[in-house]
Amino acid sequence: MILIIGMGWLGAQQTSKSASQQSRIDLKERLSLLHSYIENELDRINLVADILAQTPLLQSSLTHGTNLSVIKSTNELLKKTNIQLRTSAVYLMNYSGLTISASNFENEKSFIGKNYAFRPYFQQAIKNNTGHFLAFGITSNKLGYYISRSLYKDNKLLGVIVIKINFDNLLKLNKDLNGDFLLVDEKNIIFLSSNKNFKLKSLGPINPQNHFLISKTRQYPIQRLKPLNTHQSSNGFDAKPSITLSTAKTVKTYLFEEKKLDKLNWTIWMLGDVNVIKNHSLTNGFALSLLTLICLSAFYLLYKRRQDLNRFQTIVNNLPSGVTLFDDNLQMLVCNNKIKQLLDFPPRLFANGLPNLLQLIRFNAQRGEYGEGDPEHLSKIALDKTNERKDHTFERMRPDGTILEVRGIWLKNGGFVTTYTDITNRKKAEKEAKRNAGYLQALLQNLDQGVTVTDEKLNIVFWNKAFFHLLNLPDHLMKPVMKYEDLIRHNAERGEYGPGDPEQHVRVRIEASLKFEPHHFERQRPDGHTLEVTGKPLEIDGQSFGFISTYVDVTEHKRMSESLRELANTDDLTGLNNRRYFTQLLKSELKRSQRSGHPLSLLFMDLDHFKKVNDTYGHAAGDKALKTFASATRNLLRDFDIIGRMGGEEFAVFLPDTDQEGALILAERLRKCVEEIELIHEDQKIQLSISIGIALYHTLNKDNLDNFMKRADKALYRAKHQGRNQVC
Repeated sequence: MILIIGMGWLGAQQTSKSASQQSRIDLKERLSLLHSYIENELDRINLVADILAQTPLLQSSLTHGTNLSVIKSTNELLKKTNIQLRTSAVYLMNYSGLTISASNFENEKSFIGKNYAFRPYFQQAIKNNTGHFLAFGITSNKLGYYISRSLYKDNKLLGVIVIKINFDNLLKLNKDLNGDFLLVDEKNIIFLSSNKNFKLKSLGPINPQNHFLISKTRQYPIQRLKPLNTHQSSNGFDAKPSITLSTAKTVKTYLFEEKKLDKLNWTIWMLGDVNVIKNHSLTNGFALSLLTLICLSAFYLLYKRRQDLNRFQTIVNNLPSGVTLFDDNLQMLVCNNKIKQLLDFPPRLFANGLPNLLQLIRFNAQRGEYGEGDPEHLSKIALDKTNERKDHTFERMRPDGTILEVRGIWLKNGGFVTTYTDITNRKKAEKEAKRNAGYLQALLQNLDQGVTVTDEKLNIVFWNKAFFHLLNLPDHLMKPVMKYEDLIRHNAERGEYGPGDPEQHVRVRIEASLKFEPHHFERQRPDGHTLEVTGKPLEIDGQSFGFISTYVDVTEHKRMSESLRELANTDDLTGLNNRRYFTQLLKSELKRSQRSGHPLSLLFMDLDHFKKVNDTYGHAAGDKALKTFASATRNLLRDFDIIGRMGGEEFAVFLPDTDQEGALILAERLRKCVEEIELIHEDQKIQLSISIGIALYHTLNKDNLDNFMKRADKALYRAKHQGRNQVC
């Protein structure tokens, strides 16, 4: 043992020193390459930012923001620039910080309309003509480095152009370099790392000033920032220390090299895993120890061989299955006690030593083990099958009802081994399982809801009749195993998923299905029926191997829900939104206006002297007047303007994206329209007029919904107090 351990230790020591020297060389080369790459990329993008700041088209967009063709050309230019630079985004903001054009203008989460005036890169560009900032994007929630330039024309500040650098290429480059790295900002925060456990960790506590700046500028998600425990120590490989980085999940020790990015005040750390060196050293040490051990073991095995022969017989005797070994002359060499028990062999068969195969076959034939018939004939048949010398596996039921699984394997040097296993209980369980499966099959086939089971290869291995009925599928798809791709393609070709290329529909749905994620959605079929589709993954030990889906026709339920929702939200006399629903919609629009900075106008309206109409002409005439007024008013509004009846003869309208001038114009139209209504009731003409109060909400206002509505109500009161039939 001393010799084996000493040889291994010597090999490990020599390997670790050599490996650490090579690792240091590799770290410096990778560090230099990464440093050069980052500096070159920043120089290139800074140059493009300077060029864009002088581009007449961008200046024109900021001075002629309402010209759609200019905005379109600007969007295309920014998109092309973003593609060529391989950056994350390029966008243009006006002097107030509102994004008016962006390379991602076609995306659902486009930057257009977003206000980033609070970002330091915008404020720096406004103040110093140039800016830069490292942060997580508000829209994309991805890390980016922002480079900004201010745009001037005739010494007048127009806006700011921003380029957001994509760090994905940096991660790909480092992956090709085959190593871990850290990028650390001036606050000692790791903002990018090849190891996700180190990302957004700080190399030491964050001081209060930096903590305040991060919160104020929303540079990082503050709740994710945690200090990273670090400790430098001697590694025993070379003179330089190694560093241990530990989080709640991992503890790792690295050889490291670092280098400053002076232009940005960032630091690059290139890491080499010490465990790789240790493992390599241990492997070589182990190999040398193993070689020594093999030499010593060769002598030891000779001694152990005789002992192993005795142990082999002990193992055979204690196996759960019966085992026999016959030589090439069909003479039994080995058998265990289990075979005697399973086949009920009497002791007299073994009185003169181990019997041969012919003796055992004749004994079994004579006691009816092979069925009825002449024992000699049955023995000959069994012996002839053995002489074919073929491996075999079969089941045999003994006269007492026991079922044995018999496996025979012929050996290369002659003879064969046979095992006998009692599978009586297993066969009973299989029969019971088959019967239960039949019950389950009958149950699923008679369900009203459709059911499918899809395996990990996207084969539909089970479906019931209701599934075919609900989806109105053709008979040619009815196969014991249906390909999920064939089903999707059939649905796409008949327009089940709407317009578009059927093959594109197939690709999208197959990619989504291969994720084996739970899903729940409603789908309206072309025939008008609505299906509720629910899918749940099938898992074994946390590994997905398919999913089960159910399909339920909820058409009638949806119709009743829509009817109830409409009754709950609609005034039954005028068909307009009732007060509760109108207030709910106004509250949502108020929040949208606060986010976007767009104006919002609110009109409160009251039919003048309406009580007199009821008292003079009756309530039927009053109801007719309310309906007529509601219909006339609705025809004057835009599709996205919202009107509601607040109660009695009081009504309200809110106008999204409408300033005070637009609200006054519409209010005057409404007033004239009501004044011109010709309402006849029982041959009597009823003259109507309306008073309107206007309130305007914009981002400078700090009032809430109640105050907003009170201002509109006060304006209405002034209109009525000043003589009615007017707008205030």
